[in-house]
Amino acid sequence: MKVATGTVVRGQIVADAMNFVDGTTVFIVSRDATERPRLAKDELAELEAGIAEADRGELLPGDSFLEELREFG
Repeated sequence: MKVATGTVVRGQIVADAMNFVDGTTVFIVSRDATERPRLAKDELAELEAGIAEADRGELLPGDSFLEELREFG
């Protein structure tokens, strides 16, 4: 699993300093300053804490992450 940031340029997502092979499936979470998140305060705090962990390099191995996702349906 890779964590990357990027920017939308002419409708395409351009990842910062990271190359992905054509056909790679990605999961995208956007931070949009113009829209308020529709999360409860505790949910937003948990999401922001997770983003901070990723920024520090504290990542869950991809296989473990996918297993956790499967638990939610």
